[in-house]
Amino acid sequence: MRFIFSLILCVSQQLYAHKPPASPLYPIVWKWLKGKADSSYTFTETSHPELVKNMKDAFQVRRAREFWYNKNMDSFQQGNFNWLPVSDFLGRFHTVKGVYRSGFDMVEQILGGFTVHIQPISRDSVKFKVYDVKSRWSLFFHLPFVQNIAFDRTKTRQKPMTNTEWTIEWTEAVSNHLFYQRKLNLLQIPNRPYSGHNF
Repeated sequence: MRFIFSLILCVSQQLYAHKPPASPLYPIVWKWLKGKADSSYTFTETSHPELVKNMKDAFQVRRAREFWYNKNMDSFQQGNFNWLPVSDFLGRFHTVKGVYRSGFDMVEQILGGFTVHIQPISRDSVKFKVYDVKSRWSLFFHLPFVQNIAFDRTKTRQKPMTNTEWTIEWTEAVSNHLFYQRKLNLLQIPNRPYSGHNF
């Protein structure tokens, strides 16, 4: 496991002239593997701009974005702009497809599956929150006999791969163009409800 992680690290670093966007996550993953991680971490546009930039373009985030625009299509067409939120949009990783889609984008690779929450802030902007729990079950490809271990706040040192929560959040402007893109996707890709195409 450590050899594979190190190999992926080396390859991803070679693809960037500077530190790859996921580099802030690497030491946290090492801590998690050894039982030294905190119970939760938050990454924002201010604290980790490159990481957030990559996350915005993740396949399942693009699908969640398209879902939000579809959910608010009636409000847009009626011109009342009473945007509705989206909670717990499940971004499944799908092991083989997930690896192929994310390629050497280690932001998406390390997160794997996650949930997306989109909360309207005003008529012109919404806030995205990508929530993920790092767990043994996730690391071992959801094998049924692998048991997760809850974070124990009474202990200074956790067991290896104890559950830890990650949140990546940012704000986006509401785009009229994406409402029209949603309509276009329905015409071009009718068999895939939320493809994330051009989102």
